[in-house]
Amino acid sequence: MLFLAVFCGFLAEYALEHKIEADREEKYVRSMLEDLKLDTAGINGIIQRRTRRIKQIDSLFLLLNEPGNGANLSLLYYYSRLVRRNASFQFVYNDRTIQQLKNSGGLRLIRNQLVSDKIIQYDGNTRRIEKIEENEQEAIWELIRHSYKIFDGRIYNKMLNDRDGLDRPSGNPALMPYTKEDMNAYISCLHTVKASHGAWIRFSNALLSDAVALLKTIEEEYHFK
Repeated sequence: MLFLAVFCGFLAEYALEHKIEADREEKYVRSMLEDLKLDTAGINGIIQRRTRRIKQIDSLFLLLNEPGNGANLSLLYYYSRLVRRNASFQFVYNDRTIQQLKNSGGLRLIRNQLVSDKIIQYDGNTRRIEKIEENEQEAIWELIRHSYKIFDGRIYNKMLNDRDGLDRPSGNPALMPYTKEDMNAYISCLHTVKASHGAWIRFSNALLSDAVALLKTIEEEYHFK
């Protein structure tokens, strides 16, 4: 009888631990779902902004073909300053859940191997965006460096408004006395920035598909509505 009582106590304790771990697992995967929803919304928004930015860069390319056209200089200044701004184009990875799992060694709590593997894969893929953005920032710094030889910094300064936005300058402000080599270097850097936007969009569309697939897998495997 004593053995039976001890055995039953062990089973009860095991069942309790199992339930606690199951509850923690559900808590983590539900939290992961919320993170993924934020990620997908963020990626979609940035893709739209970057798509508009590519069109703005294309407009700038057209203006640069005829930089002496006084009627376009105001717009040329506006676009040339605008394409350097990229703060709202940076992806903010909502990794609170995955970091909690890593820091607490709790990734083992995700007992569903399919879900666990997909979470690890998704986490790894999001880190590649950081590298794309780092390279892009370097290209923008290079673009800025060459812009000093073409665009008057005093005009740029007047374009800043008190909302941290940009206003198109009035009139037709003159360009700096640049050389053909200066313009070619600027256009080459601008091409690199445009290519970076395109690469970001292509990779993020794939990442978006991964996020949606992970969302669906979690909902199906854990029978969430």
